[in-house]
Amino acid sequence: MSTQHSNHKEHAIRASGLSVGYLGHSNVLSDLSFEWRGKGIHLIIGENGSGKSTLIRTLAGLQNPTAGHAIWDEEDVSSIASPRRILKMAFVQSIPPRQSELTVDEALALNESDQAKVHDWLSAFGLLQMRHKSLCELSDGLAQRVMLVRAILQDTPWILMDEPTAFLDVKSRQVMWSHLSALVQKGRHIMVSSHDYHLLQGNLDLTSVTAIASHGLISLDPAGSFEEWNASI
Repeated sequence: MSTQHSNHKEHAIRASGLSVGYLGHSNVLSDLSFEWRGKGIHLIIGENGSGKSTLIRTLAGLQNPTAGHAIWDEEDVSSIASPRRILKMAFVQSIPPRQSELTVDEALALNESDQAKVHDWLSAFGLLQMRHKSLCELSDGLAQRVMLVRAILQDTPWILMDEPTAFLDVKSRQVMWSHLSALVQKGRHIMVSSHDYHLLQGNLDLTSVTAIASHGLISLDPAGSFEEWNASI
């Protein structure tokens, strides 16, 4: 598999006085100033309902902040037009799309025309037998694997993922983390909110661990243990 981001620049995502939430409701998180920098896996953890999904969607530019700014490489996300956004960041949502009549091949062709690359990544995620099926025919787990492949093929410096393992079985989760670590070695930057963070304990490609606690962000030791991380949330 030859997908590789040729620019090994140390890209960064920064929250500057960032508040996230929904109009008409109290902020989920307020006045955050934090930075995630460099290649590697940047893990965000927190209890259910703590704001992981709201934060990562706001950092990805998919949801407007209630105050402050989400910044990619010194550019405010809100100022980056859609055509340039898809060159900078891929996003995998927690619930895969279930309505599309596109086949797996058609969905992936939107991001990659090189059929050899598509074949290799479908094989890596055990999806070759599904390539001519429409997304709406697939189970949630299979559809989520397709969305992971699509994000990888988008070939952006950053991949942001919101609970990507929610519908994956144990083997698929292990395969996903293994391939993401391989991408890190090629210069990719990956941010993921996940409740399956025990699978990342001891991962040498884990660059940062950020816990959501007391409505704020705490930086944890990426070389720490699952028990230590868990005790912080």
